[in-house]
Amino acid sequence: MLFPLYPEALMLTSIPTQSWQVKASDPMALTHLLNLPEMMVTGMEYDAHLDYLTLFCDHAHAVAICPSCGTPSQQVHQYRQRRVRDLALCGYRCYLEFSARRFKCQPCGRRFTEVLPWLARGARLTQRYASYVFTQCRATTLQAVKEREQLGYKTVEALYYRFARQRATTTETEAVRRLGIDEIALKKRHDQYVLVLSDLEARRVITVLSDRTKETLEAYLATWTQEARARIEVVALDLWQPYHLAVDALLPQALIVGDRFHVMKNLNDQVTAARREIKRSLPEDQKQHLKGCRWVLVKNEADLSEAEQAKLAAVGQAVPALAELHRLKEDFRTIFETAPSRECAAIELEQWIAQAEQTGLQRLAKFVATLRNWWDVILNYFHDHITSGFVEGMNNKLKLVKRSGFGYRNFEHFRLRVLMECGGMLPAH
Repeated sequence: MLFPLYPEALMLTSIPTQSWQVKASDPMALTHLLNLPEMMVTGMEYDAHLDYLTLFCDHAHAVAICPSCGTPSQQVHQYRQRRVRDLALCGYRCYLEFSARRFKCQPCGRRFTEVLPWLARGARLTQRYASYVFTQCRATTLQAVKEREQLGYKTVEALYYRFARQRATTTETEAVRRLGIDEIALKKRHDQYVLVLSDLEARRVITVLSDRTKETLEAYLATWTQEARARIEVVALDLWQPYHLAVDALLPQALIVGDRFHVMKNLNDQVTAARREIKRSLPEDQKQHLKGCRWVLVKNEADLSEAEQAKLAAVGQAVPALAELHRLKEDFRTIFETAPSRECAAIELEQWIAQAEQTGLQRLAKFVATLRNWWDVILNYFHDHITSGFVEGMNNKLKLVKRSGFGYRNFEHFRLRVLMECGGMLPAH
């Protein structure tokens, strides 16, 4: 009869992809289906109460190679019954039961345990099944895989992070030319931040550092080869001084770009504060017109719905100072989207600063001071319009990673999970 290929096994290449055929009367039928050349299936048992299959196996070869002298040995010193979990068979959980052998080598006298290529030493899962479980963890939570596969949570957790640790050690840094640096809160209201470094061209996370200090960033960049550091052309980051000092020290040739998303966020924060400043100066009857106007002022005008546009118009008519504030915010964003060169951007920003200073708002004056302090770094954006927008978008995915694990008390687990989900590393089969 013709046996169909089981999908999970096919994904892991545990069964040959070419068609093959055996007869039901053939005693080797189940052995072919198992696809472990070192083993022969001698029997099969189904437990209806526990709903799983057990395949009883024997060794296909009577010899094993001594790891010390390389001599084939046939003298079995000891047997021990083993029972390991394998890929599902026809939808049933499947276990392999066999006798593990310990040999004695006559030439060198060494006693050794037979090495089985499909089973790690001391493992309770076959290599192919462990790879399958790891692949499933990539798509959902460890708890969901634990329940679906009916495994212990600690088993799934240890397996996932063992595979993740092996793959994380191969993170490639030699090809990075454009580096993005940003931070994310690991625990809100606990002032616990981690630093995320990304390859802006390949759109992948390179690593996650345990804190956002200058010393930690410098120590990590110092682990790169001199050639890898020299290859960095652009670094996009926010306007926090310690990051800039670390980049200047370790990547002196790189062009530092003040990320436009952080600059725009800074402006939106000051617009919100200026709105409060204006609101406090208004009589009570006018304050009623400002309810619910916070988001329509900071949201991009092109993204406003019809209802939000109507709300913005009503607010601007009731309080003209807020209409002027919104216009200045939109004009600033337009400069970043349309200025063709650094020189043109500098002229347009100077004109914008003059208009902002005319409003007399302290909060806008504070933002203007920020522009002056970081003038060259912000204007560097207009060289090639490099931004860490990918990093900002990636922050949303990192938050999903945190939620999928219901938070992480272990930073190393969070780092490995991020590298698996966002580092561009696919599981090796």
